[in-house]
Amino acid sequence: MKALLQKHSMLGPCSSDREFARKENVPIATLRGWLARKEEFLQSKKHTSNATLSGHGHSEAVDFGDALASFMDSVRDHEKFLTTAHLVTWLKNHQPAWLDSYLEGKVDPSRAYKALLGWCQAFAHRHGFSQRVPCASKRTQEDLQATRIEYAQSFWSKYGAYDRGNIINIDETGVHYDMPPRRKLPPCIIVRGQPGGPVEQDELPTYPRDAIYAVQENAWMDERVWDIYLRELVQYEIEAPSVVVVDNLSAHVTPAACELVRGDLYSVLEELPANATSTVQPLDVGVMGPFKAKCRTEWLHEVKVTTAAEKRLAMVKRILKVWESIPPAMVIRSFDKAIPCDES
Repeated sequence: MKALLQKHSMLGPCSSDREFARKENVPIATLRGWLARKEEFLQSKKHTSNATLSGHGHSEAVDFGDALASFMDSVRDHEKFLTTAHLVTWLKNHQPAWLDSYLEGKVDPSRAYKALLGWCQAFAHRHGFSQRVPCASKRTQEDLQATRIEYAQSFWSKYGAYDRGNIINIDETGVHYDMPPRRKLPPCIIVRGQPGGPVEQDELPTYPRDAIYAVQENAWMDERVWDIYLRELVQYEIEAPSVVVVDNLSAHVTPAACELVRGDLYSVLEELPANATSTVQPLDVGVMGPFKAKCRTEWLHEVKVTTAAEKRLAMVKRILKVWESIPPAMVIRSFDKAIPCDES
């Protein structure tokens, strides 16, 4: 930038800023902004080929800016990914009064959380951190919509005779410290730990009795956990032969799982098309997004806990509170959008 400003200084009095910007491939608005602060930029002591103020000419509106920037540097120094969650956690731990004041000034919790993320991203940008997001897409939107229509036609041709209240969609989502049309099934909460170990023996019995709990080494859905969920919850919740709609996770569609659903639940296990759950999985289409957003908002207002056991219990309580707040009407809309009956 210094080189461009120096080059601009050599132009004659009749030269055009717009023509100069076009030749140098610089937006005219950007060039005019640089020219307005020309002396400031040229006198900068930053010795790089692309010297800018990088936020140094802008005074922070908060008095903890240097401390937060130092924390961000320390995360990167340890070769870890720096996310907005790191910044929010730091604010919760070190600036709770400022955070509460910031959130209270917003219209609603959802907008407050989005505004806070925007503040964190802007702060990071001012201090020279860039945002990188992997965004590879396996299938085009046109392909996904065609799959949705084709699947809806196939689905209702097979299950059109079933009562809508007997069509159940089951899905998993991660919650870190992280349904039939008329009602919602209680959740199955998978906690990281060793099966049969202290978490399962000592902690699970103390959890609220509004869910099914299981322990797995990586907090994943596997064949054992899926069997627990089907036998201990789904089996007692369904009231008639039903359709259990699942994605193609290997644990969901094993021969043993299909036989359990058919023989013990007197129902059908329906597998969704591969690589298309974003458009045909009802819970993915309209429930999981709001659910996780509510979980994040709820986390902002929780009292800080320190031990692993306290964090697990806080996560469980948060999940149950948020799941209770999800209206059944949202599930109905998700079914109608993902597997529309009028497409049949």
